[in-house]
Amino acid sequence: MKQRRWSLQMILLLACTVCGAGCATAPYRFGHFHSDRVHETPDQAVFVFGQPSKTLDRMAWVVALPTRLLQLHPKVNSHTLSADTTEKLQAYLQENDITDVLVRVNQYDPGGEWRRLRQNTRIAPGWRYTFGTASVIGYTLIPGRVFGGDAYNPFTNSLYVNSDVAAMLITEAAYAKDIHSRSLPGTYAAINEFPVLTLWRHTNAVNDTLGYALKDDDWELERETYRTVYPLMGIHAALGGQSAISHVAAMPMITIPISVVGGAIAGHTVGQTTIAHRERERMSLPPDELAANPPDDANDPPGAIRVSSSGVRLVGFEEISDLESTPASQEASPAKRRSSVE
Repeated sequence: MKQRRWSLQMILLLACTVCGAGCATAPYRFGHFHSDRVHETPDQAVFVFGQPSKTLDRMAWVVALPTRLLQLHPKVNSHTLSADTTEKLQAYLQENDITDVLVRVNQYDPGGEWRRLRQNTRIAPGWRYTFGTASVIGYTLIPGRVFGGDAYNPFTNSLYVNSDVAAMLITEAAYAKDIHSRSLPGTYAAINEFPVLTLWRHTNAVNDTLGYALKDDDWELERETYRTVYPLMGIHAALGGQSAISHVAAMPMITIPISVVGGAIAGHTVGQTTIAHRERERMSLPPDELAANPPDDANDPPGAIRVSSSGVRLVGFEEISDLESTPASQEASPAKRRSSVE
């Protein structure tokens, strides 16, 4: 019994630690990956939508109830995508030069994913036909069209969309940006398939999403990230910790849902604390003064925002982003630069 309590406490501590991370970029680093045009990319990302089905849609709505309850958001796994969310996601993909990502909205297309796996030369064949094959098998056997979930698959360069929550989708798109920035994308993607280690890429993605929101003072997107993505991070941390501890301790299956609920509660707690802190911060200081006078680490509550002049940074952690550095003069996004040239 003591061992079980210790395991759960460690999982919740991990969830709190990860979800308590806050970030900002100064300046925000846009992706810029296709200037050489080695990989042909469209000007806008392609969105493909699944056909409605009353039977599947009703089944999907029921299956998604637990995830909506855990994240306390009615649009999580709603299997719809509003025009506003589409516009925000499209803007992020375009501004970060990752319009080669195919966005599958509430769609099930195993044949198409197998083709994209073969055609994705960005990832080395060794990774594509091992980890990539496993990912497409999972997509085939557990279709998001029914079971929900939003995810970027680096092995097929596809973004699976089943929720109408901009912060969650942009966080997954940020993983695509992270993959595009890596010199060894297949190795990085494979490493992040393992429990606990996957928190590396999730943390990078949350950092980028918050930095993207902060660059335009988009409080709606920033607040939505704390509200919906932090609980999801808590769940990832709990499941990762559960998997790791299970290798050294006998843990019954009942501890898995307990860990998931505990991780979600930890994420909600840190997220709501951060929202309250940021609201007070926004009311007391103008954006330019806030950037020039970051709060002291010693007085920061969990999840406080810190500004790092060197780029993406986590409170209490080393900088872990290795995005290619861009000159300070390149503050405009690639999409805006293309527009100005035209």
